[in-house]
Amino acid sequence: MPLPALGELPQLTALSLAWRRLVDVKPVLIAVNNRGLVCCWDQGGRWQQCVVAWPDGVCLDGVPLQREAVGELIADLIFDCDCPGAELVLCLPLDAASWCVVDGYGADGSPRLLPQSLQAVELPFDLAETYITSCPVQDALAVVGVPRSLIQGWSEVAALADLPLRRVDWSLMAAQRALLQLTQAWDGDLAWFVLEEKSLHLVLFREGVPEVDHALENLDLLACQREIRVCVAAWQARAASPPALGWWLSVPTEQVDDWRPLVDGAVGECCLNQPLPTWAEPSDQADAAEVPSALQQLALLALHQEER
Repeated sequence: MPLPALGELPQLTALSLAWRRLVDVKPVLIAVNNRGLVCCWDQGGRWQQCVVAWPDGVCLDGVPLQREAVGELIADLIFDCDCPGAELVLCLPLDAASWCVVDGYGADGSPRLLPQSLQAVELPFDLAETYITSCPVQDALAVVGVPRSLIQGWSEVAALADLPLRRVDWSLMAAQRALLQLTQAWDGDLAWFVLEEKSLHLVLFREGVPEVDHALENLDLLACQREIRVCVAAWQARAASPPALGWWLSVPTEQVDDWRPLVDGAVGECCLNQPLPTWAEPSDQADAAEVPSALQQLALLALHQEER
């Protein structure tokens, strides 16, 4: 009976894998929605990307309903990516969190708020049941609330996959950071329209601060456009002399022309959309046809810039 080669010994293989997990620590970006997940990882200095569909019924609105199935899927995916030192950077979908902007907390550059300092602030979530994170925006603070049960669910998924959960972010907040970087040369107001699966949001910025987040429930194109224009007009009426308005449309590529009439060029409005930097390539030809949503692309761009 021939002896196994030295490199084929199970003990050495396990030791090599354990060593790589210690010394080859890398962030792996995972953005989830109701259709599936997008995974991005660094392989030899080049970022790869793949899109994986969920099996039926395992994840809804960012909630891992079947934790073992989700954990097994992610573990298999990380194994296929050859990333033994992976640490998960999770980006939750639009409907998984809620947020608000609190004035006067960002001026000191404080990166976080302790829950007790928010007791006197009217918030759209219950502090006792919510995991809080925040992001400074000018002299204000954008505060995001994620249900603790959801974070606990993903912590369990990461444990089942035997992977550290390095960070949890929210797609709207991460995408906002990328958007403000991409439009930093624009000195007017900013209207950001987001169409993500069946969720529609209009976010209005003045001097980089989100002042309005208007969710739309009517999916009819013309009705939505009328509602959006009414919302913009009411917001602009609050300023004596509103600045010029630029638009960014985070919608599926095939629907950009449908929503472009939102931009009223007759009054000086313009569309600020531009091609995003290419930083990840499909891991194989099958993934080339699958692309993240417009919101996920912005969110992943921000996470890549922050984690690389």
